[in-house]
Amino acid sequence: MKRTYVIACVAAAALAAGGTATGVALADGGGSGSSAAASTTASARTASTGSGSVSPSSGSGGVVTVDGVIRSAQASEPGTVTSAELDHGRWEVDLYGKDRVRHEIRLDRETGKVVSSRRDGGDQDDRKGAPVTAVRAAAAARGAVPGTVTSVELDNGRWEAEVTAHNGSRHEVYTDLTTGKVTSAHLNRHQHDDAGHDADD
Repeated sequence: MKRTYVIACVAAAALAAGGTATGVALADGGGSGSSAAASTTASARTASTGSGSVSPSSGSGGVVTVDGVIRSAQASEPGTVTSAELDHGRWEVDLYGKDRVRHEIRLDRETGKVVSSRRDGGDQDDRKGAPVTAVRAAAAARGAVPGTVTSVELDNGRWEAEVTAHNGSRHEVYTDLTTGKVTSAHLNRHQHDDAGHDADD
C-alpha cells in the first residue's frame, strides 16, 4: 500500500511540473512500483526539455550572432547568403534565393526574427555558388580574431568580415572564397561613430 501511495505522489509531482504520467501502473507487484516511477520521471524530463523550436544563438549582451541570423534568414527565404551586417541596431542580410531573386532581409538584433523582407532587382551576385559559405567565413574570422563578427560579405572575390575583438578593437578579416583560409587580417582604424552600438556583444 505504501508503494502505491509513493508512486501516486511521483506521478502527481510529474504532472505538476508539466510532465506526463501516462502508462504509469499503480500496482503492488514485485518491482513494478520502481519501474513505474522511473517511467514517470523520464516522461517528466522529456516534457521539460522538449523539442520546441530553437531560437538563434545569442552572444553575451543578448545580440544574436551572425550564425543565428543567417539561419533565421535562410529559414525565412531558402537560398545563399551573400552578406550579413549589424547596422543601425538591426541585422541586414542579402540573400540569393532559390527563386533566383535577390532578397534583402532585416532581422531583430536581439531575437533574430525577421522584421521585413523585400525583393531586390539589382545585380545578382555571380559568386552565389561559392563553396565557402557565410557561416564558414564567419567562423574563420573568429578563429583569426577571437570576438564578435558584426558583418560578413562577399566582396571582390573573397569574404570580408568585421570582428570586434574582446578588447573592443575592430578588425577586418579576409577569407579565401574557395579554401576558407584566412588570407589577411588587420586593425580597422576607420571606425564609424555608431560602431560601439552595433558591436555590442
